Order: sequence, then structure tokens, then C-alpha cells
Amino acid sequence: MNELLRTLVSGVGVVGLTGTASAAVSALTFLDERAPDPILQVWADSTLRVSGVRTACRGLENLPPGNFVLAVNHQSNFDAMVLFRHIRRHMRFVAKQQLRRVPVFGYALERAGNVFVDRTGGDGDKQRLKDAAAHVRNRVSVVFFAEGTRSDDGVLKPFKKGAAIMALEAQVPLVPAAIAGTYAILPKGTVAIRPKPAALVIGKPFETKGLGVEARESLTLEAHDAVAKLLDEANAMLPTI
Repeated sequence: MNELLRTLVSGVGVVGLTGTASAAVSALTFLDERAPDPILQVWADSTLRVSGVRTACRGLENLPPGNFVLAVNHQSNFDAMVLFRHIRRHMRFVAKQQLRRVPVFGYALERAGNVFVDRTGGDGDKQRLKDAAAHVRNRVSVVFFAEGTRSDDGVLKPFKKGAAIMALEAQVPLVPAAIAGTYAILPKGTVAIRPKPAALVIGKPFETKGLGVEARESLTLEAHDAVAKLLDEANAMLPTI
């Protein structure tokens, strides 16, 4: 009964906080593209707190001073909250088109400047990523969940090439990162939130200056290998949180 009550309270809190933050983000985008950033950080921290999720982070010093593309694994819908709690930079996400249809939340995602793709690898997705690369060069960092979707079992899957392509197009560093523990908080296909710990580890960036798009395959493989090692490190942090 206590677990059921905790799940109910967490669920109501998450929905309420997300709805409120979405409305605030949508409104603030009319002022400036960076205006919603503090709201996103408060939303992430508040949602994690109401869910009983403690987090730890290592490697923030590896983030470059300018814009970057972050290639990270994807275990749960809580991943974005962990990233926003610890990385206090102007950054947005590459997200699936279906999220656009979520009432209030989808509109806020679009207004905030997130990049939507069909995840088919078609010409439309390629053009959207190419267009977004210009913004990464000058205005914003972008987060790629490099596996393309949430893991069904928490195990790291092969990476799509989108993160490498955008980093190469924008000529900005590709930063590998790993999140551990969020799969236990909210596995794919479930709604019950469990108050488990999570950890984020950020690795050293891969420089892309002077490299062409032909390096996308090797860069993708290097990023995957780096994230796999970082994930081992993040998993090892969980018992100490």
C-alpha cells in the first residue's frame, strides 16, 4: 500500500510539474530562446525530488566552453531530467515526431526549439538535422539519444549516425555521456515511478574541426565505445549515491 501511494503521489507530482513548466516554457519563448532555460532546470530538479530520485554526476569539466553535440544512451523518460539537473547550459534535444502531438507538452517542446525527426533516416530527417547544425554552430548545444529510442532492457544498443553527422556538419565537439539507473526508475512501457538512484558521467569530447562527413561511421563507433565505458563507470557509482 505504501508503494502504491508513493507511486500515485509521484505520478501526480510529475504530471503537474510538467504541465506547469510546459506552459511557462511556451510563454517565455516569446521573449527569448534562452528564457526557458531556468524553468527547465527547476522542472528537472523538482520532478526528480518529488519522485525521490537522487543523482550524482561526474565529468562536467569535460564539457567544452562553446556549443557541442552530446551523444548519450537512453534508458528512460527520466534521462532528460537528469541531464537538465546537472548540465546548466543552453541545450535542446533531438526528439521523435510523436511527442509533438502531446497536449501542452508537445507545443512547449516545439516552441523551445527542439528538433523533431521521424527516426526513419529519410531525406526529411537528414534535412532537418542539416538545418539544425547551423544553430548548433552559433546558438545552442544539442542532445542526441544516440540509440534512437529508449532501451527495452537497459542494455546499450548500437548508435545511429545522427549525432556524429550533426557534430561534423556544425564542426563542434561530439561529447559522449552515459546515464545509469534511470531504467530502474521508469522502464519503457511502464507508468509506475520507483525512487531509485541515477548517475551521469560525461566523457572527454571528440574534436571534429577539419573532419568531413565521411568520418561519420568511425566517429559513431568511437562515441559508442566511449559511452559503453562511461556507462560501466556510471553503474559503478550507483551503490554510493
